[in-house]
Amino acid sequence: MVGRKITRTELARLDLTEADILEDIATGLTITKLREKYNVSQRIWSTWLDQADGRRQSVEQAREFFADTIAEETLSIADSTVDPADAAIARVRIDARKWLAGKTAPEKYGDKAQTEVHVNLQTAHLEALKDITVRNDDEGSISFDRSDQRE
Repeated sequence: MVGRKITRTELARLDLTEADILEDIATGLTITKLREKYNVSQRIWSTWLDQADGRRQSVEQAREFFADTIAEETLSIADSTVDPADAAIARVRIDARKWLAGKTAPEKYGDKAQTEVHVNLQTAHLEALKDITVRNDDEGSISFDRSDQRE
């Protein structure tokens, strides 16, 4: 089984470089670029991630660290822009980092879903008016009764 030996060799090589891999992720190297750098297939990469307990969580923590880093960069970019001619370029750089941070750590930097509530008081008011009946008594006074209280 030649394939098995190669797979074990590649997995062992990734095990030896785990700290470097996590550092690469934390500095912004994409998974595709990591796979190219370490010359492994998607199957080997997925197997390696699931091989050790907590490894996938470590990768996610490294990605969150990267998201924090690029989110902080937006502030330094904005603060360093003093020339109005550079403002458009800075805005593009900031927007790109905000987008990437939102995709890398959506629970922290992603767009928050907002619930919209629409209340139609007109319909409720009409329903309430339908429930009220007007009565004239013998003395000429008018009284109102709710239809659910009659009977």
